[in-house]
Amino acid sequence: MSQATPLQTPAPLEIDDKADAGLLLDDGMSSTASITSSIIQYRRENGRTYHAYKDGKYVMPNDEQEQDRLDLQHNLFLLTLDNKLYLSPAGRDGHAVRNVLDVGTGTGIWAIDFADEFPRAQVTGVDLSPIQPGFAPPNAVFEIADVEDSWTFNVKFDFIYSRMMTASLADWPAFFQTSFENLAPGGWIELADIAPITSDDGTLAEDSATSNWVSALLEGTRQIGRPFDGAVKYKEQLEAQGFKNVKQVLYKWPQNTWPKDPKYKELGALTLENITSGLHALSAGVYLRILQWSPKDLDELLEKVKKEMKDTRIHSYWPIYVTYGQKPEE
Repeated sequence: MSQATPLQTPAPLEIDDKADAGLLLDDGMSSTASITSSIIQYRRENGRTYHAYKDGKYVMPNDEQEQDRLDLQHNLFLLTLDNKLYLSPAGRDGHAVRNVLDVGTGTGIWAIDFADEFPRAQVTGVDLSPIQPGFAPPNAVFEIADVEDSWTFNVKFDFIYSRMMTASLADWPAFFQTSFENLAPGGWIELADIAPITSDDGTLAEDSATSNWVSALLEGTRQIGRPFDGAVKYKEQLEAQGFKNVKQVLYKWPQNTWPKDPKYKELGALTLENITSGLHALSAGVYLRILQWSPKDLDELLEKVKKEMKDTRIHSYWPIYVTYGQKPEE
């Protein structure tokens, strides 16, 4: 029986008094343009292009703007985890990894970095779109697949990894069951995911444009059975499936540079770029396709949201849950 491990909740972040004086970040200060100079270059029709495979199933786009944002997001995770690709003991402390699966690999950046770090491991990245680079380490391969279909891999994995897949799957317990069946005894699964934006001090008001935007986004994803607040349940769902040594760690991504701590201030700068550059990507599929908003109404809302997200008087952050567990040894 798995031992329940309480979630360690970070203390409220210390506020930068200078930032709290009411600075509204302008576009030139929104962040790390030198890191992501190619972001915000492409818009088509309603602004985006989407996966052709399983068309209409996934609400996020796959175009170059989104690919650049995903690579920026990879750097956000590296900063969050102190330059580690993941938290679990997989590949460490005697837990060897020979076969690794990266679910929803996106641009393949995590799979490629993992393959570089573990040259003796075979890393398979799966996604709905063939947007991964043609150049990759020889031990990294990419496949087009829907993980909600039957799995046909001919190996058992030592490590299954999934990142930012919230709102992508309709049945997480079923995914965990399939993962359990496809893990080798002693193998690990790890998930890193985001939960809806919040604040510890009430500065993100319930009637704010940002709160209204997130509430409608959550409602839309619930309507299609793929809510984006599911990460809070991963731990109990893994334990229910039979995983042991299940742990969940909560991190915070400040929405802008309002924190005093230098690391969190940097996380805030990256998050501001990550979210504002992806605001349309995060919204269009749900608002236009599911909630039936007009493009004009959505654009007007997003302008208000973007303004609030740059306001350092609003001490909001995105909870990031990293959850991992182990399949028992036989």
